[in-house]
Amino acid sequence: MAKRSLQRTVGVALGLAAAALLPAPAAAEIDFGVRGGFYDDADAGFLGAELLTDVTGRLFFNPNLEVVLVDDGTLATLNGDVHYDIPATGDLTFWLGGGPAVIFQEIDPPRNCRNCEGVDETDFGLNLLAGVGLERGGLRPYAQAKVILSDDTEAVLAVGLRFD
Repeated sequence: MAKRSLQRTVGVALGLAAAALLPAPAAAEIDFGVRGGFYDDADAGFLGAELLTDVTGRLFFNPNLEVVLVDDGTLATLNGDVHYDIPATGDLTFWLGGGPAVIFQEIDPPRNCRNCEGVDETDFGLNLLAGVGLERGGLRPYAQAKVILSDDTEAVLAVGLRFD
C-alpha cells in the first residue's frame, strides 16, 4: 500500500512540474534529456529524465526526475533546478545552479523481521550543482556534479544527453 502512495505522490509531483512549463511562451524551446549516474550516500546508480527551457539566454529552468536503483526500497527525487551558463568559447558550456528537491523514500523492513517497520517519507532539500556540456548539433552530452542538502545529504555524479 505504501508503494502505491509513493507512486501516486511521484505522479502528482511530475504533473505539477509539467504544468509549471505550460505558461511558457509559444516560441520557447523545450528540450528533453536523459541522465544516469551515482548517488554516493545511497551507494546506488540512478536513471532520470529532464526538461530544459531557456529563460533568459543564459539562465535555464531544468526540472528533472531521478529514480535511484536501491536494493531495499524506493528512492526518487523531483528537482526544480535552475542553472546559469557561464560564458565560454568553443563547443564547451559550463554552468552553476541549484534549486529545490523533493525526496521520496520508502525503505522496506528487513526480511524475516516480524517487529520491524519500513520507512515511508517525503523530505525537502536544496540542490547545488555544477556541470559541463558539449554543444554538438542536436545532441548535447554533459557531466554534472550535484549536492542535495537535506536530512540525508547526498552527493550525486551524473552524465546525460540532451536532445534539441
